[in-house]
Amino acid sequence: MSANSYCIVIPCYRHGSVLGQVLSELQPFALPIIVVDDGNDEAEQALIKAALAPFPEVILLKHEHNSGKGAALVTAMSKAQELGFTHVIQIDADGQHDLAALPQMLELAEQEPNALISGLPQYDDSIPKGRLIGRYITHFWVWIETMSFEIKDSMCGMRIYPLPDSLTCSRHSGHYMDYDTEVMVRLYWQGHPVRFVPVKVIYPKDGHSNFRMFEDNVKISLMHTRLVAQGLLRLITKPFTKQQRSAGAHWAQEPERMGLWGMKFMIWTYQLLGLRAFKLLLYPVIAVFYCTARPQRAASAQFLQVVRKRRRATGLSDLRDPSVFTHFYNFGLTLLDKVATWQGDIKLGQEAVFARGSAEVMNYPQAEGRLLLVSHLGDIELCRALVTAGKIRQVTALVFHENAQRFAAIMKTFAPKSTVNLIALKDFGPELMIELKERLDHGELIAIAADRLAVPGVSSATARTVTVDFMGRPASLAQGPFILATLLKCPVMAMFALREGDKRVIYAHELRSEVKVARSERSAFIQALAQDFAKLLEQHALTHPYDWFNFFDFWQQDQASPKPDQVSPQQPGTLTQNQPNITSEDSNHGQN
Repeated sequence: MSANSYCIVIPCYRHGSVLGQVLSELQPFALPIIVVDDGNDEAEQALIKAALAPFPEVILLKHEHNSGKGAALVTAMSKAQELGFTHVIQIDADGQHDLAALPQMLELAEQEPNALISGLPQYDDSIPKGRLIGRYITHFWVWIETMSFEIKDSMCGMRIYPLPDSLTCSRHSGHYMDYDTEVMVRLYWQGHPVRFVPVKVIYPKDGHSNFRMFEDNVKISLMHTRLVAQGLLRLITKPFTKQQRSAGAHWAQEPERMGLWGMKFMIWTYQLLGLRAFKLLLYPVIAVFYCTARPQRAASAQFLQVVRKRRRATGLSDLRDPSVFTHFYNFGLTLLDKVATWQGDIKLGQEAVFARGSAEVMNYPQAEGRLLLVSHLGDIELCRALVTAGKIRQVTALVFHENAQRFAAIMKTFAPKSTVNLIALKDFGPELMIELKERLDHGELIAIAADRLAVPGVSSATARTVTVDFMGRPASLAQGPFILATLLKCPVMAMFALREGDKRVIYAHELRSEVKVARSERSAFIQALAQDFAKLLEQHALTHPYDWFNFFDFWQQDQASPKPDQVSPQQPGTLTQNQPNITSEDSNHGQN
């Protein structure tokens, strides 16, 4: 039995003559109905009273003065919520919509209770040409306001709203002909899906329209101005007003600094206006990020100071004028690189090249796969895209579940191929091992980030740590990627895609050409492999510090793991095992 309950709401102003017909057509649905008399004169009130006479169960609410369609719907939604309904079905009183589409709309609402279900008008020749042109102008602005083509029509007056969010958005929306569009955009901003069902719409020759040519066009223009301004404000400020990470929180619990809306806006800028416009717009975005992202700013400054100290200690020249802003700006450019690479705007051998000796590392036998350790130094996705698109190797990326969802949400829109061969990692179980073995047998690269601790809630070896020396200080890495090497028993590589001037340079390194480890030697092997990876990570981070995108206290990760998996700082060269052995180690895949 459905947990949803529906109530039909009908705002009525100067349509008393056709209201009775609309009510009659709604009777087969056997749903409660609320009609709002929006300040009609006495003659219209008499027509409404006559229309309601055969339907005594209909609830009638009244406004003393005409307040607009939006205000009438707020009144009706408030009453519906008071009566305990979960959804309201908006039906215009003018009888223009074919109610035959309502069952399909209700079916969709049952499938997605959180969605706004709207009619998608199917017009005949009766629609005035001026109204049709006006609708397409509104469509254009809605696409700008939402940075999406998902809203196919924002003006249809036949729709199903989920409560209570729709009521909240209604109170902040226009009250007249601007209402339908604004409330839909605001619900979309809140994350509510918008679904459409085709609805036939007719404009009767003797029909009456409440649209006021001058007043309502002014209100609609002001509405779009308001929504565009607020949309830009959301792009710049909303991601930065979320609660800052509390002391000791895990890196994966850090709020997103730029929401999907903002990322879409930036990518659209690149697609429509080109690289120069993207880079120009990136400056104010990064400026706001710099001013408001205090923990990330502190982490960047800390890292750059560590780099300066380490460069001096190892005989490298000092880092001139370390700039946190430049660090952040380089991070913003990686968003562009991800999309541009998958779209073919960055090509291997042109905008991107292999470093000396790296192409030879990639030239291994076709039938022998490799485990590829990557990091958040440089652009992980650019590595995968270039190697795959260049038909050098197929790359399968293991990603944590939450990260996969966030990343796929934006990339699926602008670079659909990027979501191919992503595997959401929850545990190193036997089924995963079998699938990875099959991919290795086909010569694929299995990529996994090896420079961060586990995401909270992911059980297994990914919650266990190995402590390595990094930049002359102890740092914790998750054991999982290094344990995976012992389970797959395949050669291990590392890869970095780093920005050098206008080029992206790919560095490929062979870490282990053969992995055959006895159980008694496994801990020592994991420790040695992790340290070798950390040495490479340090080597490239010292020469490309602005490509380091771990914006948190990297050396205190062990203190940032969520309880009860809290671990204490270890000396370099030790392992921390605060979790039971992973299932795979006890399976046939872990036997020697």
